[in-house]
Amino acid sequence: MAFLNPSNQLIQIDTGNVLTYCWNPSASPISVYANIGEIQVLGQRYVGYSAAAPGTTNPPASNPSGSPAIYVLAQYLATSATTLANWQTANAPAPVYWTDTTFTTVTGIASEALNGGTNATMVAGYLMANYVSLPKLTLAQLLGGYVFVQVAGYLAGAYGPANGTAGVNNSIIGYTGAFQSSGTASGSFPGLPRKLGVQLSAVSSGLCNVLVDADIF
Repeated sequence: MAFLNPSNQLIQIDTGNVLTYCWNPSASPISVYANIGEIQVLGQRYVGYSAAAPGTTNPPASNPSGSPAIYVLAQYLATSATTLANWQTANAPAPVYWTDTTFTTVTGIASEALNGGTNATMVAGYLMANYVSLPKLTLAQLLGGYVFVQVAGYLAGAYGPANGTAGVNNSIIGYTGAFQSSGTASGSFPGLPRKLGVQLSAVSSGLCNVLVDADIF
């Protein structure tokens, strides 16, 4: 499966699914994908359609171009310990943060975010690789891996806010800890730092649908 980016270049997604893509240059040999997918420039944006997150479905066949999404190819580079428990708790696309001004590296740990880790300031979007979709992926493979981060558009089945005021139409911002977010009433959002997006459905089994609005553009 290929995604078009704004300059019409192509990236070949090995698995055909942004939820199961994690390529680690230090652990994975480049073979058939050389110069096609694995040697892409970090930070490139790709336009696709909402992935089928665990327990959700893709856009219906009657409207295959619906539910657009924008992804960034980034590298997961947490410096503190991202424990297996952290990742298993999310079990779905979860919040990550920019770590430097190249805006190509991300971490799931809020305290590692750029400029001291102020919770909501440096949200990058939602890390698509997750433990349910990739149960055999080790933390060693995730660390340094090239992954997709959804920065805009519709996301079905994201790890929902477990803090603050969760609710349909509320804003979602970053929160202390690993892969966490917080809900805040839309009317109280002005003056707060950047947000991850808007909650579109009630949190059920820890997941909700989100209109992601985290891109830096």
